[in-house]
Amino acid sequence: MSGKGRFRIGRASSPSYNVLESPTSTQLTFQAYPNPTPPAPPAGSYEHDLASGSYPLQWANWDDFHNWRTAEERAQCVELRLAKTYYGLPEFERQCRYVCSRGSTGGIKEYAKLHPDWQRKIPSKRTDCMCILLVKQYPGVSLILGNYRSEHNHPIGNANLRFTQISKETKEYIAGLLRLKVAPDHIVTIRIINIYLRALMTPSSTFFTMEFTTTTISLTTIRTSVRLHPDDGQSTLHWVEKLRVKGYLLGFKSKTDPVPLGSNLAPDLFTLMVQTDWQRKMFQKYGSALLCIDATHNCTMYANLNLTTLVVRDDWAHGMS
Repeated sequence: MSGKGRFRIGRASSPSYNVLESPTSTQLTFQAYPNPTPPAPPAGSYEHDLASGSYPLQWANWDDFHNWRTAEERAQCVELRLAKTYYGLPEFERQCRYVCSRGSTGGIKEYAKLHPDWQRKIPSKRTDCMCILLVKQYPGVSLILGNYRSEHNHPIGNANLRFTQISKETKEYIAGLLRLKVAPDHIVTIRIINIYLRALMTPSSTFFTMEFTTTTISLTTIRTSVRLHPDDGQSTLHWVEKLRVKGYLLGFKSKTDPVPLGSNLAPDLFTLMVQTDWQRKMFQKYGSALLCIDATHNCTMYANLNLTTLVVRDDWAHGMS
């Protein structure tokens, strides 16, 4: 007997041999019947969805899916928001439904407008867009299946950027540049930010224009007192001269200056060493007891630029740098 089959168990009509020569002995006979139609997988299971073709998209895992979704949002300049998550063990672990941010999440709004007759100054971004993305995760399977209906009823691309949110990464990047005293007019020349700003600087987004203008005005004083030249290289040279005049400059080497003989320094090394009068006094007073050093990398907009700080402790163990 070979292959899978169904078995019928019954008492033999005439036993072919006796067991212990007992008149009550019995013999079990087995007969296999082929089953050409195995049971169909339950609806909603991985095998069912894969065979039906209702989920034609596949990703290796959740990280792969999220990377794809991020790339799709950036390419089309749209937002795909998670509207609802369904759970259906044992067939599937979860099914996530993403919709276009200009569509409807399907929820019932409890808010009732106090003045429904009032006209909005800024038009609503809702267009009842029917774009939808369904993804499913299954137990014991790392593969993610999905179904994507990518048709939108509104313009996509740069024309849709003003109806989307600036990503968290872009906000943090802009905030970091502003903290580093980078001029706003330089920030807006960065390609990805410039695309957002050109789309957002419209009559329907006056609030952003006013906010950005306020930030620009508030940074004017900082820009003129800290960034002494629009070019960072020239600004650094101006600062070096000011520090040298005040007596705060310990050493300086630009990327084009020759390295000292025997120093084994890289030819393109940039070094700027500063110590104010107060720092010099604290170093002379407390530096003989304990001296700490800290080097932090990538703390500016320039990659691989280290900020090295010397720290001493006072009589109360408070650090001073």
